[in-house]
Amino acid sequence: MASTAQAQVTMKNGLKSATKAAEVFVTAGNETAKVARGNFEALTQSTQTYLTGVQNVSSLYVAALQGLTQHVAEGAKALGGIKTVQDALAIQANLGRGSFERAVVAGTKLQQAALDVVKQAYAPLTQRATLVMQQTAPSLAE
Repeated sequence: MASTAQAQVTMKNGLKSATKAAEVFVTAGNETAKVARGNFEALTQSTQTYLTGVQNVSSLYVAALQGLTQHVAEGAKALGGIKTVQDALAIQANLGRGSFERAVVAGTKLQQAALDVVKQAYAPLTQRATLVMQQTAPSLAE
């Protein structure tokens, strides 16, 4: 009888340990699912921001090209009405300088817009990584 009682106690202890282990696994699984869901949401937000930003940069690029094309067309039109070589040289110099200035301004705008897209697109991912590291750091220290 003593061995039967001892077996029952052992079984109860084993069952308690197994139940506790199952609870730990379920909790860990739930936490992993929460982290994965948050990661997916951050990735989705980042992708949406990136696509919107690329669309904006593309619009700026097209506008810059249209402006340069219009400037060159105006220069070509002005060259059509020249009367002297000096007029042609002056128009050509103004056309070149104006094209260069427009290209620099447009390039600066495009560069800034592209940098803004990168910052905005990575922000949700950076925030998510920071949050996950803060949440997991205490459990890693244990």
